[in-house]
Amino acid sequence: MRAADEEGMRRAGRPLLPAVLGVAVAGALAALTADVLRRGLLHRLDWRLHLQVDAHVHDGPVQTVAMVLSLVGQRGIVVVPLLVLAVLAARRHHSLRPVIVAVGALVGIALLVLLFKAAVGRVAPSSGHDGVHAGGSSYPSGHAINAIVCWGLVLELAASLGGRARWVLGPLRRRLATAGLAALAGLSMIVLDYHWLSDVLAGWLLGVLVLGIVLAAAPVRARPVSSAARPGSARPVPSG
Repeated sequence: MRAADEEGMRRAGRPLLPAVLGVAVAGALAALTADVLRRGLLHRLDWRLHLQVDAHVHDGPVQTVAMVLSLVGQRGIVVVPLLVLAVLAARRHHSLRPVIVAVGALVGIALLVLLFKAAVGRVAPSSGHDGVHAGGSSYPSGHAINAIVCWGLVLELAASLGGRARWVLGPLRRRLATAGLAALAGLSMIVLDYHWLSDVLAGWLLGVLVLGIVLAAAPVRARPVSSAARPGSARPVPSG
């Protein structure tokens, strides 16, 4: 009974963890935005990094590579695999839920980015000065948000199709792949001098928050498969 009670308590506590993490991420985003608006510590760090990029990164191989990597967060590009996989998942699971969640995520991040950009009005580093409420649209980085939300959902939908993809794209691998793609998209924006560092940080935080909500909505709910059903696993031999 004691073991059963402990297992029940663990299961009851699991839903609290995403909520606690969500509150922590939202708090970090609020603190970051407040720091940008009052031109605090991150303002000085943003400016120093911008000066380094402006002094040492010019037209050449580095900018070419950064331009290519920035496509990872380009909405017009990432939306294609997202919608294709949403349709495939809808057919696989005989439900419109994957398509509805994918479209809802795209609309949600578009609205959030527009609201933040309008509220902060920060100008891009390429302008030569760091101003807020100046009619700019630098904060937050849309590329950073797109990379996290869209690729996170793409990998989730791909894993839901079953087969080997489900085991190759395990939960940890999906998170690591999403983080890597988001890092490439965000850092390329800094190297290209399109966004301040804090713009990218805000984009990552907002992306994590939105992706957490999307995954909580569960675009698909596949039934658990026993370990015996995994590819390559041996069938149990009956005793006697």
